[in-house]
Amino acid sequence: MNTIADTGPTDPRDGGLPGTRVVEAIAPPRVPPDNPAAGMQIGEFLLLEEVGRGAFGRVFLAEQEALNRRVALKVSKLRAKTAEEGKSLGGLEHESIVKVYSTFTDEHTGWQCLCLQYVPGADLRAVIDRLYANGTPAVGRDILAALDAVGRRDAPFDAAALRDRDALAADDFPQAVCRLGGRLAEALAFAHARGVLHCDIKPANILLSPYARPMLVDFNVAFDRTRRGDSGALGGTRFYMAPEHELALKDRTPAVVDARCDIYSLGVVLHELATGKKPIPVDLNGEEPPDPLDAVPRELAAVIRRCLQPDAAKRYQSADELVRSLSGAWQLLAARRALPRPERLGRWAIAHPIAALALASVAPHLAASAVNITFNAVQIQLNEHQKQAFAAMVLAYNAAVYPLALAIAVILFRRVALPLPLLPRLGGTAIDELRRRVRQLGWWVVAIGAIGWFPGGLLFPLVVDASAGPFENPGATYGQFLISFTLSGLIGVVFSYLGVQYVVFRSLLPRMGNPDAYTASAMRAEVRPLIAPFGPLVLLASAIPLTGAVLLIAFTEGTMTLGFRLLMAGLIGLGAGGVALAERTVSRIHRLAAVWNATDECGHF
Repeated sequence: MNTIADTGPTDPRDGGLPGTRVVEAIAPPRVPPDNPAAGMQIGEFLLLEEVGRGAFGRVFLAEQEALNRRVALKVSKLRAKTAEEGKSLGGLEHESIVKVYSTFTDEHTGWQCLCLQYVPGADLRAVIDRLYANGTPAVGRDILAALDAVGRRDAPFDAAALRDRDALAADDFPQAVCRLGGRLAEALAFAHARGVLHCDIKPANILLSPYARPMLVDFNVAFDRTRRGDSGALGGTRFYMAPEHELALKDRTPAVVDARCDIYSLGVVLHELATGKKPIPVDLNGEEPPDPLDAVPRELAAVIRRCLQPDAAKRYQSADELVRSLSGAWQLLAARRALPRPERLGRWAIAHPIAALALASVAPHLAASAVNITFNAVQIQLNEHQKQAFAAMVLAYNAAVYPLALAIAVILFRRVALPLPLLPRLGGTAIDELRRRVRQLGWWVVAIGAIGWFPGGLLFPLVVDASAGPFENPGATYGQFLISFTLSGLIGVVFSYLGVQYVVFRSLLPRMGNPDAYTASAMRAEVRPLIAPFGPLVLLASAIPLTGAVLLIAFTEGTMTLGFRLLMAGLIGLGAGGVALAERTVSRIHRLAAVWNATDECGHF
């Protein structure tokens, strides 16, 4: 206040001296500045530095002197927009949404101010640009390194928040994308449950704290149905808009904008984070360009592709669904990481799964055929007519059984082989159906082997007996035929089942999880029937040849020939080798299956 002295008369009661008068001067009017700038005082806030700006205002790091804390102060000349953002944010108390503390209008400038939680660190746009500047990231630590390189470092130490950094550091890169996306989807689910749509999700509107916690910011075009119903203006960033959002903006029909638009936008963000590239539109000439998601693990790629469906009905219908799917993708990726390192045979099976299935199915039956031929030559005594009938039966039986078994096997393997090239883009019910077929392969191999071998133990002696005259010792001959075919059949069935299941657990099952439907209990329920027979099968692997040797002795009359003794020794050796091979195979499969039994139902975000 300025004062001047006036020598005119005055009344002493006025507090002045006789003969003088104090007159208050009128201060010149205060001219408000055109724009806010660092160094200005707005109310109780001292603007320290500008940290961001957009179409609706500027954001400053500010010192709130009354409370001795640093905040983010958003200053805008658009009162209605800033006030609306404050109202939208005011009810959203979530750890992954920037908090609003207060909103006010500066009396001197007329600027609308929004006092927000200050989050040091960096926005996701800067992190993505840094992340892919030096190649393709591989692990979660790469995100932390990019964040540390571009982010602010003025955050106070928070021991509890270190868990977020530790969790991200333990992830590989696709898991880290799932983790960050899951956190953001949780924030969206929280906002959507309160009627608030963000409508402008993009990397620049996502902050990463120094502890790598993602946080949604900039709700200035948010759509709040709890207060505005289906009326009001729409906004957003065109490239990140869902098709129906863009159309609604053009037609001014906000009623069609819903939670699925935010899900689409988050899908674009996850695509950028996972690949370093924006989604590529389909060529106007109908040519499909290379899809960057083909280089992303299928579990994560399937989630992103569903988010980006042009048809909203085919997207996730709620952010809660997206949270569950990202959690499922994370757990499936974690299970794949937990698998034991493949040995040479395992690496070959991973690279050539169909060839490995064929070898696992056929090789045990070839070994069984060798046993059968040796057994028949040494142990079954036939006259010349019976030998001719037996040879004719071998030709006829094999001509009927082998083509039938081969045809069934080809059909089964084709049902798995044909979708394999499409595996990176399979999802939903298609991947569930493929996984169901793979789980059934072992049982189909058992069925085919049983049909091929076991009837022969009865058909061969019946046909030979009927066509070439009775056997000299029918009881012993029938018994030896049964032993021969049962022994050979069980060898083929047991080891082909174990071999096929090894390929399933090593090469196929880990690549066929469905993140949209994954639960630990459901996966355990799928795995348990596949490994349940292993105990009896190992017992059979050792007992079959030894039992065969005992039965041979029981059915043998007279002197034991050299061939018989060699056969006995071979069966005993086969029993010892078989149990060792079976136990080794079962042990490997158990280690592979253990990763599915170790997962739990807990969330990971």
